[in-house]
Amino acid sequence: MFDVGLSELLVIGLVALIVLGPKRLPEMARAAGRWTARIRRFVSEVKSDFDRELHNAELTELHKLKQELDETRHVMEDSSSKLMQDLQTVEARTAAAAAANTIAPPAPETPSTARKKKSRRKKTAAKSRHGRTKRIQRARRG
Repeated sequence: MFDVGLSELLVIGLVALIVLGPKRLPEMARAAGRWTARIRRFVSEVKSDFDRELHNAELTELHKLKQELDETRHVMEDSSSKLMQDLQTVEARTAAAAAANTIAPPAPETPSTARKKKSRRKKTAAKSRHGRTKRIQRARRG
């Protein structure tokens, strides 16, 4: 702190011895030691108070950050649960709609049934081309 060497301390001690005398020099040295100790204690208390306040401020900031993270986590959980419920609802509706729209597949045609239908179509088409009406066609069938 002070750039004082050993030779400078000896000079200061000799001047103090001459000015104060041999009787008062030990008393003054003790008083100077007490003052130095008090100053050091005061400085260390100020440092510890400053560090404690800084630590409390950091803890307060960390506590606020933790609260914000907890709130964000709750929002995320609520959103994800709502999305899952919506997804399940949509899946249920889709499954219900698919079940309602399902039409039974037509019965497979046998080769003879397919030939009969084809020949009927050809006859109906031929009769219609020649100007015959459906009534006549029905009469011939029946």
